[in-house]
Amino acid sequence: MKLHSGSKSERLRKVLTQNVFGVEMDPELFACAQQRIVEEFGVIPPDSNLVNADFFRVEYLNGFFDAIVGNPPFGGTFDPDIEDSLDRRFGRWNGHKLKKETYSFFIAKSLDVLSEGGSLSFIASDTFLTIKTMSGLRQKLLDLCSVAIENLPVFSEETTQPTLVLRASKTGQGSHIDVDGVRIDRAAIESTGNFSWRIDSKFEKYFTGSTLSDFMVASSGMTVGKNELFVREIRAGNKVLEPFDFEFFDDPITVKREIERARLNKLSPKTLEKVCADEKASKTRRNVRILRRADGPSEVDLPHPDYRFYNKAQSGLIFRPPTHAIYWKDDGDAVLTFKRNGNWYLHGVGGRPFFGREGLTWQLVSSRLNMRYLPPGFILDSGAPCAFLRDGVSEDELYFILGWTCTDLASSILKEVINHTRNIQSKDVERLPYPFWIEGPAKSSATDAVRTMVKLGLEGRFFDRTSPEVRALEDLYAWK
Repeated sequence: MKLHSGSKSERLRKVLTQNVFGVEMDPELFACAQQRIVEEFGVIPPDSNLVNADFFRVEYLNGFFDAIVGNPPFGGTFDPDIEDSLDRRFGRWNGHKLKKETYSFFIAKSLDVLSEGGSLSFIASDTFLTIKTMSGLRQKLLDLCSVAIENLPVFSEETTQPTLVLRASKTGQGSHIDVDGVRIDRAAIESTGNFSWRIDSKFEKYFTGSTLSDFMVASSGMTVGKNELFVREIRAGNKVLEPFDFEFFDDPITVKREIERARLNKLSPKTLEKVCADEKASKTRRNVRILRRADGPSEVDLPHPDYRFYNKAQSGLIFRPPTHAIYWKDDGDAVLTFKRNGNWYLHGVGGRPFFGREGLTWQLVSSRLNMRYLPPGFILDSGAPCAFLRDGVSEDELYFILGWTCTDLASSILKEVINHTRNIQSKDVERLPYPFWIEGPAKSSATDAVRTMVKLGLEGRFFDRTSPEVRALEDLYAWK
């Protein structure tokens, strides 16, 4: 208001038509904001630059604004009509992928319309600091700006998600960031593999050597779609109850059904043309019908050729016996047929090349890395990611790495630097430092100790973090 002369209403009009721009999608909040201006200034100019609209549908010239302030929606949805075009526009930066998420794209668009030397101040989720899917956005910010982060102990009653204030000045590539007043150099950030903004002096040394990805490849598992149709809880005596029969049939192909199954309920012109032709020619697709048995469930003893152990997530360390089995007759024909005939996101079979392989596994959602030995023969579930030795890597490494991942130190590095959310993705584990500081006889001792623990686990021994053998791992893998 001090920039302009004239009456209060004249100065307000100049501010809202020349200086200040605003976008609010929610009509009630937009009306509330306008009312507050009226209460303060007595009037709101009809030609103001405040608009009730979707920010992604409002176009501004690149470099137009000197300052941008916002609280973008976390985990919001995109207008399906522009979702793909937004991904093409904001989804990449210098070869890095930006997560297709509302607050990610809000920041990306704001950086585009921010002038050189301009400043951006946003409230954001603190997941932004470490998760790999936000690493492209972190790259873009630090390539263009100097950055400071202030973690907020409390934001509002609307969310329990930890939040922060992101302040970025568009002054060119930054050599460091400041987090709560602590400097973190770009070189340390680049050493982490996920461009983490939570690396600190305590953990820097662990990122100076190999990572687990040099020895293992990690993978998610399969999403069945409806577990209750195929997955069975293992009961006492190593038995499962089977309530269904599975019947295959020829299912007519129709345009209506294919649109229902498609992503965003859209078919490309080429696909639509083919489906129309298939429907006209009365073509069919093989499908499976699940029928409840009239005489009640039958009892099946495991092991059984029609069933495989299913790697559902469990707590605990070293080893846990399986809790579920999956109907897998004829290499999972019924399950895979069911998935192929479901919606588009079910068609893939996550982890399929690793089905049946020996490896390591853990809970996807956990505050700590609870790593367990995975014997051969299992079908993999999406809730329990797994890791497997790369070709040519000695089997000893499986046990050596298992011991390392059961330490508190490994969990601390993973949760504080690599991904501090409750999720532990397959690639998060690949990015963990490999314990290169343990060599020679010390490495052999650690490997032998873990191999013995696995043997005891297979024989029925349960381990947790209070077990003396597990506590001893802290010393075996300590940096000395």
